[in-house]
Amino acid sequence: MGRIRTGRVPLFLGVDGGATSTRCVVADLRGRVLGVGQAGPVDHLYRPGGRRQTREALRQAVGEALRGSGARRLRAGVAGLTGLEPASPESALATRLLGEAARAQGAQVEALRVTWDVEVAFAGATAGRPGVMVVAGTGSVAFGRDATGRTARAGGYGFLIDDAGGGVAIGRAALAAALRAQDGRGPATRLEEAVAARLGPWPAIRRAVYGEEGRRVLASLVPLVVQAAQRADSQAQAILREAGQALATLALAVVRRLDLPRADLYPVGGVFGAGSLLLAPLRTALAEAGVAVRLRRPVLPPVLGAVLLAMELAGVAPPPATLRRLRRARVVKGTRASSRSRAGPRARAGPPPR
Repeated sequence: MGRIRTGRVPLFLGVDGGATSTRCVVADLRGRVLGVGQAGPVDHLYRPGGRRQTREALRQAVGEALRGSGARRLRAGVAGLTGLEPASPESALATRLLGEAARAQGAQVEALRVTWDVEVAFAGATAGRPGVMVVAGTGSVAFGRDATGRTARAGGYGFLIDDAGGGVAIGRAALAAALRAQDGRGPATRLEEAVAARLGPWPAIRRAVYGEEGRRVLASLVPLVVQAAQRADSQAQAILREAGQALATLALAVVRRLDLPRADLYPVGGVFGAGSLLLAPLRTALAEAGVAVRLRRPVLPPVLGAVLLAMELAGVAPPPATLRRLRRARVVKGTRASSRSRAGPRARAGPPPR
């Protein structure tokens, strides 16, 4: 398929850089996705090797999207990167890296901004509306905005001191339950056999968990916990119940800081694939705290949230037709979106609320 003619329609760049992959989209003000790029994960810029890995991921993802679109001049670009704090020294560095990635393709972007991945996820989940988002992926965080534009955050401080309800915390609890059952220190659980089948005996577990990929290994145990809970394993059910309650605590903190009498709550992240096993205790905990929320399906994936923020950076308000077209867009590498395309996978979006 040939490139879509854009004429004088403004173009925008959006990037979602995560711990598993990096996605980039070039879209126009009409909501047409003109180019898509994908690369490996970014890394925290304060870590050794983080700058190199992030530069490579941005160059690959941005380069593919720009080449696919044929864009040479764009109004604005916004990237959300995992582990990045807004207005930090690392955010200034990341902005330079994003600019380098665009210039490497001969493209000029008039305005650039790099922020943390939570902001682009929120922009996509809510499509710019007020509300509260709870993210449960590898880690966990809640973020909200009221009708006046005030924002509040709770959590998201990393797996060593925080991230309750996230994938690492759930995996760690599952591994602990399995090892306690093996030792005879805890009750029997299906997790003992499931973890052994996945990771092997203790020497193999130790190498996997305490190695460089330890967080990813722990988070990969979440499906085992869900499967065990679905088979009425009390230990697995307790782990997910506690995770749901922890995520409710995050949401509650944001709701109270923003003084919201009621709120739309957007669950985002792969952990919400647990469905009602996680959502039911979350809703119960919020109800017991007297908070009225309505669970909502995320509207757009984070990478398209970055596109919306790029439009905002350029001082452009997307018309309703643009949002409708973006909702139908496919943003997976190798597909092309148009006003006729059907909705594709929504990155890091939870299941339909129950």
